[in-house]
Amino acid sequence: MGSEAERCNIRPLSLRQACAEVKAPMIGAYLHIPFCAYKCHYCDFATSTRTEEFGKRYCQILEREIKDRLSEAADKPHISTVFYGGGTPGLLDIEYLNQIHGTLLKNIVLLTDYEISLETNPETVTREKAKIWREIGINRLSIGIQSFNDSELTALGRGHSSTDAIKAIEIASDVGFDNINCDLMYGLPGQNLTSWQNSINSFIKLANKYPQIKHVSAYGLELSPAAPLIKMIPLGSNAYPSEEVFEEQLKYLVTALEQAGFMQYEISNFAKSGYECRHNLNYWKQGEYHAFGVSAHRYIKPYRSSNWRSLGRYLDDCLTNETCELIDQDLARTEAVMLGLRMNDGLNLKLFKQSYGEDLLDTHKEIIEKLIAHNLLAHTADRLKLTILGQPVANTIIGEFLQ
Repeated sequence: MGSEAERCNIRPLSLRQACAEVKAPMIGAYLHIPFCAYKCHYCDFATSTRTEEFGKRYCQILEREIKDRLSEAADKPHISTVFYGGGTPGLLDIEYLNQIHGTLLKNIVLLTDYEISLETNPETVTREKAKIWREIGINRLSIGIQSFNDSELTALGRGHSSTDAIKAIEIASDVGFDNINCDLMYGLPGQNLTSWQNSINSFIKLANKYPQIKHVSAYGLELSPAAPLIKMIPLGSNAYPSEEVFEEQLKYLVTALEQAGFMQYEISNFAKSGYECRHNLNYWKQGEYHAFGVSAHRYIKPYRSSNWRSLGRYLDDCLTNETCELIDQDLARTEAVMLGLRMNDGLNLKLFKQSYGEDLLDTHKEIIEKLIAHNLLAHTADRLKLTILGQPVANTIIGEFLQ
Protein backbone atom coordinates (compact mmCIF):
# COMPACT_ATOMS: atom_id res chain seq x y z
CA MET A 1 0.00 0.00 0.00
CA GLY A 2 1.56 3.30 -1.11
CA SER A 3 1.46 6.59 0.69
CA GLU A 4 -1.03 9.33 -0.20
CA ALA A 5 1.62 11.16 -2.21
CA GLU A 6 2.54 7.98 -4.09
CA ARG A 7 -1.08 7.29 -4.90
CA CYS A 8 -1.23 10.84 -6.27
CA ASN A 9 1.93 10.20 -8.31
CA ILE A 10 3.57 13.14 -6.46
CA ARG A 11 6.63 12.32 -4.38
CA PRO A 12 8.14 15.36 -2.65
CA LEU A 13 6.84 14.22 0.78
CA SER A 14 5.32 11.05 2.12
CA LEU A 15 1.99 11.51 3.90
CA ARG A 16 3.67 10.49 7.17
CA GLN A 17 6.21 13.29 6.75
CA ALA A 18 3.52 15.78 5.77
CA CYS A 19 1.42 14.93 8.81
CA ALA A 20 4.43 15.21 11.09
CA GLU A 21 5.05 18.76 9.91
CA VAL A 22 1.50 19.93 10.56
CA LYS A 23 1.28 21.66 13.93
CA ALA A 24 -2.51 22.03 14.13
CA PRO A 25 -4.65 18.91 14.52
CA MET A 26 -6.67 17.51 11.63
CA ILE A 27 -10.10 18.63 12.68
CA GLY A 28 -12.51 17.30 10.04
CA ALA A 29 -13.64 13.89 8.81
CA TYR A 30 -16.18 13.32 6.03
CA LEU A 31 -17.75 9.93 5.27
CA HIS A 32 -19.78 9.47 2.10
CA ILE A 33 -22.75 7.10 2.19
CA PRO A 34 -24.00 6.90 -1.41
CA PHE A 35 -27.27 5.03 -0.94
CA CYS A 36 -30.67 6.54 -1.70
CA ALA A 37 -34.16 5.06 -1.87
CA TYR A 38 -34.66 6.96 -5.13
CA LYS A 39 -32.83 9.39 -7.41
CA CYS A 40 -34.00 13.00 -7.14
CA HIS A 41 -34.48 14.74 -10.48
CA TYR A 42 -31.92 17.46 -9.72
CA CYS A 43 -29.20 15.21 -8.28
CA ASP A 44 -25.85 14.52 -9.90
CA PHE A 45 -24.01 13.27 -6.79
CA ALA A 46 -22.39 9.85 -6.52
CA THR A 47 -25.39 7.84 -5.35
CA SER A 48 -26.88 4.36 -5.77
CA THR A 49 -30.35 2.98 -5.14
CA ARG A 50 -28.98 -0.57 -4.79
CA THR A 51 -28.66 -0.47 -1.01
CA GLU A 52 -29.35 -4.15 -0.34
CA GLU A 53 -26.96 -5.30 -3.05
CA PHE A 54 -24.00 -3.17 -2.01
CA GLY A 55 -24.71 -2.14 1.60
CA LYS A 56 -22.73 -4.80 3.45
CA ARG A 57 -19.82 -4.82 1.02
CA TYR A 58 -19.64 -1.02 0.98
CA CYS A 59 -19.51 -0.97 4.77
CA GLN A 60 -16.62 -3.43 4.79
CA ILE A 61 -14.65 -1.52 2.14
CA LEU A 62 -15.28 1.81 3.86
CA GLU A 63 -13.99 0.41 7.16
CA ARG A 64 -10.88 -0.86 5.38
CA GLU A 65 -10.26 2.55 3.83
CA ILE A 66 -10.64 4.30 7.19
CA LYS A 67 -8.13 1.99 8.86
CA ASP A 68 -5.60 1.98 6.04
CA ARG A 69 -5.58 5.70 5.33
CA LEU A 70 -5.43 6.74 8.97
CA SER A 71 -2.72 4.21 9.77
CA GLU A 72 -0.35 6.27 7.60
CA ALA A 73 -0.36 9.23 9.98
CA ALA A 74 2.37 9.44 12.61
CA ASP A 75 -0.30 9.82 15.31
CA LYS A 76 -4.04 9.42 15.45
CA PRO A 77 -5.59 12.60 14.06
CA HIS A 78 -7.49 14.82 16.49
CA ILE A 79 -10.97 15.25 15.05
CA SER A 80 -13.58 17.75 16.21
CA THR A 81 -16.13 17.42 13.40
CA VAL A 82 -17.50 14.37 11.60
CA PHE A 83 -20.00 14.58 8.75
CA TYR A 84 -21.95 11.66 7.27
CA GLY A 85 -23.07 12.90 3.85
CA GLY A 86 -24.54 11.32 0.79
CA GLY A 87 -26.69 10.03 -0.61
CA THR A 88 -28.94 9.44 2.33
CA PRO A 89 -26.86 8.22 5.29
CA GLY A 90 -30.04 7.98 7.35
CA LEU A 91 -31.18 5.20 5.02
CA LEU A 92 -28.22 2.99 5.93
CA ASP A 93 -28.94 -0.01 8.14
CA ILE A 94 -28.20 0.89 11.75
CA GLU A 95 -25.87 -2.10 12.10
CA TYR A 96 -23.70 -0.89 9.23
CA LEU A 97 -23.64 2.72 10.44
CA ASN A 98 -22.64 1.58 13.91
CA GLN A 99 -19.79 -0.53 12.51
CA ILE A 100 -18.47 2.31 10.35
CA HIS A 101 -18.65 4.82 13.17
CA GLY A 102 -16.98 2.42 15.60
CA THR A 103 -14.11 1.88 13.17
CA LEU A 104 -13.66 5.62 12.76
CA LEU A 105 -13.57 6.22 16.52
CA LYS A 106 -10.93 3.52 16.98
CA ASN A 107 -8.63 5.29 14.55
CA ILE A 108 -8.99 8.92 15.65
CA VAL A 109 -8.93 11.01 18.79
CA LEU A 110 -12.39 12.58 19.00
CA LEU A 111 -12.18 15.89 20.79
CA THR A 112 -14.59 16.50 23.66
CA ASP A 113 -16.38 19.43 22.05
CA TYR A 114 -17.30 17.50 18.92
CA GLU A 115 -19.91 17.97 16.22
CA ILE A 116 -21.13 14.82 14.44
CA SER A 117 -23.65 15.42 11.66
CA LEU A 118 -25.78 12.98 9.73
CA GLU A 119 -27.79 13.78 6.61
CA THR A 120 -31.17 12.16 6.10
CA ASN A 121 -34.52 12.62 4.38
CA PRO A 122 -37.83 13.02 6.23
CA GLU A 123 -39.19 9.63 5.22
CA THR A 124 -36.20 7.78 6.72
CA VAL A 125 -36.60 9.33 10.19
CA THR A 126 -38.22 6.84 12.55
CA ARG A 127 -38.29 7.04 16.32
CA GLU A 128 -36.25 3.83 16.63
CA LYS A 129 -33.55 5.00 14.21
CA ALA A 130 -33.36 8.49 15.67
CA LYS A 131 -32.84 7.11 19.18
CA ILE A 132 -29.97 4.91 18.00
CA TRP A 133 -28.38 7.75 16.05
CA ARG A 134 -28.28 9.70 19.31
CA GLU A 135 -26.86 6.71 21.18
CA ILE A 136 -24.11 6.30 18.58
CA GLY A 137 -23.03 9.88 19.26
CA ILE A 138 -24.58 11.83 16.39
CA ASN A 139 -25.53 15.22 17.81
CA ARG A 140 -26.51 17.17 14.69
CA LEU A 141 -29.20 16.02 12.27
CA SER A 142 -29.54 17.52 8.79
CA ILE A 143 -32.94 16.87 7.20
CA GLY A 144 -33.47 17.39 3.47
CA ILE A 145 -36.88 19.03 3.38
CA GLN A 146 -36.29 21.25 0.28
CA SER A 147 -39.87 22.61 0.17
CA PHE A 148 -43.10 22.71 2.14
CA ASN A 149 -45.06 22.73 -1.13
CA ASP A 150 -46.04 19.19 -2.16
CA SER A 151 -46.30 19.99 -5.89
CA GLU A 152 -42.73 21.34 -5.83
CA LEU A 153 -41.53 18.21 -4.04
CA THR A 154 -43.15 16.09 -6.75
CA ALA A 155 -41.44 18.13 -9.47
CA LEU A 156 -38.10 17.47 -7.77
CA GLY A 157 -38.75 13.73 -7.55
CA ARG A 158 -38.69 13.75 -3.75
CA GLY A 159 -40.16 10.81 -1.84
CA HIS A 160 -41.74 12.74 1.01
CA SER A 161 -44.52 15.23 1.63
CA SER A 162 -44.59 18.37 3.75
CA THR A 163 -46.45 16.35 6.40
CA ASP A 164 -43.56 13.85 6.46
CA ALA A 165 -41.13 16.71 6.98
CA ILE A 166 -43.04 18.04 9.98
CA LYS A 167 -43.25 14.53 11.45
CA ALA A 168 -39.49 14.03 11.05
CA ILE A 169 -38.77 17.26 12.95
CA GLU A 170 -41.16 16.20 15.70
CA ILE A 171 -39.49 12.80 16.10
CA ALA A 172 -35.94 14.19 16.04
CA SER A 173 -36.83 16.79 18.66
CA ASP A 174 -38.62 14.28 20.89
CA VAL A 175 -35.68 11.86 21.01
CA GLY A 176 -33.24 14.55 22.08
CA PHE A 177 -31.69 16.19 19.01
CA ASP A 178 -31.16 19.83 19.92
CA ASN A 179 -29.19 20.83 16.82
CA ILE A 180 -31.29 20.23 13.72
CA ASN A 181 -30.61 21.62 10.25
CA CYS A 182 -33.22 21.86 7.51
CA ASP A 183 -32.31 22.00 3.82
CA LEU A 184 -34.48 24.19 1.57
CA MET A 185 -34.30 25.04 -2.15
CA TYR A 186 -35.49 27.92 -4.30
CA GLY A 187 -35.46 28.65 -8.02
CA LEU A 188 -37.48 25.46 -8.53
CA PRO A 189 -39.67 24.69 -11.56
CA GLY A 190 -43.23 25.75 -10.84
CA GLN A 191 -42.11 27.89 -7.90
CA ASN A 192 -42.93 31.59 -7.74
CA LEU A 193 -42.25 34.24 -5.14
CA THR A 194 -45.51 33.60 -3.30
CA SER A 195 -45.02 29.84 -3.02
CA TRP A 196 -41.44 30.39 -1.79
CA GLN A 197 -42.66 32.89 0.80
CA ASN A 198 -45.25 30.36 1.94
CA SER A 199 -42.55 27.69 2.25
CA ILE A 200 -40.29 29.99 4.29
CA ASN A 201 -43.18 31.04 6.50
CA SER A 202 -44.08 27.37 7.07
CA PHE A 203 -40.48 26.71 8.10
CA ILE A 204 -40.41 29.66 10.51
CA LYS A 205 -43.67 28.50 12.09
CA LEU A 206 -42.12 25.04 12.54
CA ALA A 207 -38.90 26.51 13.97
CA ASN A 208 -40.90 28.51 16.49
CA LYS A 209 -42.64 25.31 17.60
CA TYR A 210 -39.41 23.30 17.69
CA PRO A 211 -36.52 25.49 18.94
CA GLN A 212 -34.24 22.48 18.38
CA ILE A 213 -34.04 23.71 14.77
CA LYS A 214 -30.85 25.74 14.90
CA HIS A 215 -29.69 25.89 11.28
CA VAL A 216 -30.99 26.33 7.73
CA SER A 217 -29.17 25.55 4.48
CA ALA A 218 -31.04 27.19 1.59
CA TYR A 219 -29.71 26.66 -1.91
CA GLY A 220 -30.68 28.18 -5.21
CA LEU A 221 -31.27 25.38 -7.72
CA GLU A 222 -28.21 24.67 -9.86
CA LEU A 223 -28.36 21.86 -12.39
CA SER A 224 -25.48 19.99 -13.98
CA PRO A 225 -25.90 18.91 -17.62
CA ALA A 226 -26.41 15.32 -16.41
CA ALA A 227 -29.31 16.14 -14.05
CA PRO A 228 -32.49 14.27 -15.11
CA LEU A 229 -34.58 17.40 -14.44
CA ILE A 230 -33.04 19.14 -17.45
CA LYS A 231 -34.41 16.46 -19.77
CA MET A 232 -37.83 16.76 -18.17
CA ILE A 233 -37.91 20.57 -17.97
CA PRO A 234 -35.17 22.12 -20.16
CA LEU A 235 -33.28 25.14 -18.87
CA GLY A 236 -34.82 28.31 -20.23
CA SER A 237 -38.31 26.97 -19.76
CA ASN A 238 -40.84 29.39 -18.31
CA ALA A 239 -41.40 26.83 -15.55
CA TYR A 240 -38.28 28.16 -13.80
CA PRO A 241 -38.42 31.50 -11.96
CA SER A 242 -36.96 34.46 -13.85
CA GLU A 243 -33.70 36.04 -12.68
CA GLU A 244 -35.70 38.86 -11.12
CA VAL A 245 -37.92 36.44 -9.18
CA PHE A 246 -34.85 34.41 -8.15
CA GLU A 247 -33.27 37.55 -6.68
CA GLU A 248 -36.50 38.42 -4.86
CA GLN A 249 -36.62 34.88 -3.45
CA LEU A 250 -33.12 35.30 -2.02
CA LYS A 251 -33.95 38.71 -0.55
CA TYR A 252 -37.06 37.36 1.14
CA LEU A 253 -35.11 34.36 2.44
CA VAL A 254 -32.43 36.50 4.08
CA THR A 255 -34.84 39.06 5.54
CA ALA A 256 -37.40 36.56 6.88
CA LEU A 257 -34.85 34.20 8.38
CA GLU A 258 -32.88 36.96 10.08
CA GLN A 259 -36.08 38.34 11.57
CA ALA A 260 -36.71 34.81 12.90
CA GLY A 261 -33.25 34.69 14.51
CA PHE A 262 -31.37 32.73 11.84
CA MET A 263 -28.42 34.89 10.83
CA GLN A 264 -26.80 34.43 7.45
CA TYR A 265 -23.12 33.52 7.79
CA GLU A 266 -22.50 32.14 4.30
CA ILE A 267 -24.42 32.73 1.08
CA SER A 268 -26.54 29.60 1.54
CA ASN A 269 -26.35 29.05 5.29
CA PHE A 270 -28.14 30.55 8.30
CA ALA A 271 -27.90 29.70 11.98
CA LYS A 272 -28.95 30.65 15.46
CA SER A 273 -26.03 32.22 17.33
CA GLY A 274 -23.35 29.63 18.12
CA TYR A 275 -24.84 26.93 15.88
CA GLU A 276 -22.99 27.58 12.63
CA CYS A 277 -21.98 24.27 11.04
CA ARG A 278 -18.42 23.86 12.26
CA HIS A 279 -17.65 21.13 9.74
CA ASN A 280 -18.48 23.37 6.79
CA LEU A 281 -16.77 26.36 8.37
CA ASN A 282 -13.59 24.28 8.32
CA TYR A 283 -13.99 23.83 4.55
CA TRP A 284 -14.64 27.51 3.96
CA LYS A 285 -11.65 28.55 6.07
CA GLN A 286 -9.37 26.20 4.09
CA GLY A 287 -8.88 23.82 7.00
CA GLU A 288 -7.77 20.23 6.61
CA TYR A 289 -10.08 17.23 6.58
CA HIS A 290 -9.96 13.51 6.01
CA ALA A 291 -12.56 11.88 3.77
CA PHE A 292 -13.68 8.33 3.11
CA GLY A 293 -16.06 6.66 0.71
CA VAL A 294 -16.90 6.75 -2.97
CA SER A 295 -16.21 10.17 -4.57
CA ALA A 296 -15.10 11.65 -1.22
CA HIS A 297 -12.68 14.59 -1.36
CA ARG A 298 -9.99 15.16 1.28
CA TYR A 299 -7.52 17.94 1.97
CA ILE A 300 -4.34 17.08 3.85
CA LYS A 301 -1.82 19.82 3.18
CA PRO A 302 -0.43 20.28 0.67
CA TYR A 303 -2.62 17.88 -1.36
CA ARG A 304 -6.29 17.64 -2.18
CA SER A 305 -7.41 14.29 -3.56
CA SER A 306 -10.60 12.38 -4.27
CA ASN A 307 -11.71 8.77 -4.38
CA TRP A 308 -13.18 7.07 -7.40
CA ARG A 309 -16.58 8.51 -8.37
CA SER A 310 -17.62 5.12 -9.77
CA LEU A 311 -19.01 2.90 -7.02
CA GLY A 312 -17.71 -0.22 -8.74
CA ARG A 313 -14.18 1.12 -9.04
CA TYR A 314 -14.20 2.33 -5.46
CA LEU A 315 -15.28 -1.07 -4.16
CA ASP A 316 -12.49 -2.72 -6.15
CA ASP A 317 -9.80 -0.18 -5.29
CA CYS A 318 -10.67 2.11 -2.37
CA LEU A 319 -7.13 3.39 -1.79
CA THR A 320 -6.35 4.76 -5.24
CA ASN A 321 -7.26 8.37 -5.90
CA GLU A 322 -9.14 9.40 -9.02
CA THR A 323 -7.86 12.98 -8.72
CA CYS A 324 -5.07 14.67 -6.83
CA GLU A 325 -3.69 18.20 -6.94
CA LEU A 326 -0.98 20.08 -5.16
CA ILE A 327 -2.50 23.15 -3.50
CA ASP A 328 0.26 25.64 -4.16
CA GLN A 329 0.31 29.32 -3.17
CA ASP A 330 -1.46 30.49 -6.34
CA LEU A 331 -4.31 28.01 -6.01
CA ALA A 332 -4.63 28.69 -2.28
CA ARG A 333 -4.92 32.41 -3.10
CA THR A 334 -7.68 31.77 -5.63
CA GLU A 335 -9.63 29.68 -3.14
CA ALA A 336 -9.13 32.23 -0.36
CA VAL A 337 -10.84 34.86 -2.53
CA MET A 338 -13.66 32.54 -3.56
CA LEU A 339 -14.39 31.24 -0.07
CA GLY A 340 -13.84 34.55 1.70
CA LEU A 341 -16.37 36.37 -0.43
CA ARG A 342 -18.99 33.67 0.14
CA MET A 343 -18.82 34.26 3.89
CA ASN A 344 -20.87 37.03 5.47
CA ASP A 345 -17.78 38.13 7.41
CA GLY A 346 -16.24 38.75 4.03
CA LEU A 347 -12.67 38.55 2.79
CA ASN A 348 -10.18 39.72 5.41
CA LEU A 349 -7.90 42.00 3.38
CA LYS A 350 -5.22 42.32 6.07
CA LEU A 351 -4.94 38.56 6.54
CA PHE A 352 -5.01 38.04 2.77
CA LYS A 353 -2.08 40.40 2.31
CA GLN A 354 -0.14 38.68 5.09
CA SER A 355 -0.76 35.26 3.53
CA TYR A 356 -0.29 36.04 -0.17
CA GLY A 357 1.62 39.30 -0.30
CA GLU A 358 -1.07 41.05 -2.31
CA ASP A 359 -3.08 44.16 -1.48
CA LEU A 360 -6.34 43.63 -3.37
CA LEU A 361 -7.27 47.28 -2.88
CA ASP A 362 -4.29 48.13 -5.10
CA THR A 363 -4.23 45.22 -7.57
CA HIS A 364 -8.01 45.23 -8.15
CA LYS A 365 -8.77 48.89 -7.42
CA GLU A 366 -10.90 49.55 -10.52
CA ILE A 367 -12.90 46.34 -10.17
CA ILE A 368 -13.60 46.97 -6.49
CA GLU A 369 -14.66 50.58 -7.13
CA LYS A 370 -16.98 49.47 -9.96
CA LEU A 371 -18.61 46.76 -7.83
CA ILE A 372 -19.06 49.13 -4.89
CA ALA A 373 -20.59 51.77 -7.20
CA HIS A 374 -23.15 49.19 -8.38
CA ASN A 375 -23.88 48.21 -4.75
CA LEU A 376 -22.69 44.64 -5.36
CA LEU A 377 -19.74 44.82 -2.98
CA ALA A 378 -19.07 46.63 0.29
CA HIS A 379 -15.74 47.65 1.82
CA THR A 380 -15.91 47.90 5.60
CA ALA A 381 -12.84 48.17 7.81
CA ASP A 382 -10.41 45.52 6.54
CA ARG A 383 -12.99 43.40 4.72
CA LEU A 384 -14.69 43.08 1.35
CA LYS A 385 -18.24 41.72 1.51
CA LEU A 386 -20.92 40.87 -1.00
CA THR A 387 -24.11 42.89 -0.62
CA ILE A 388 -27.57 41.32 -0.83
CA LEU A 389 -27.60 42.44 -4.48
CA GLY A 390 -24.21 40.85 -5.06
CA GLN A 391 -25.05 37.45 -3.63
CA PRO A 392 -27.15 36.18 -6.58
CA VAL A 393 -24.23 36.96 -8.94
CA ALA A 394 -21.50 35.85 -6.53
CA ASN A 395 -19.76 33.60 -9.06
CA THR A 396 -19.47 36.43 -11.56
CA ILE A 397 -18.09 38.82 -8.94
CA ILE A 398 -15.60 36.27 -7.67
CA GLY A 399 -14.48 35.68 -11.26
CA GLU A 400 -13.51 39.36 -11.50
CA PHE A 401 -10.88 38.80 -8.80
CA LEU A 402 -9.44 35.68 -10.40
CA GLN A 403 -8.50 37.20 -13.74
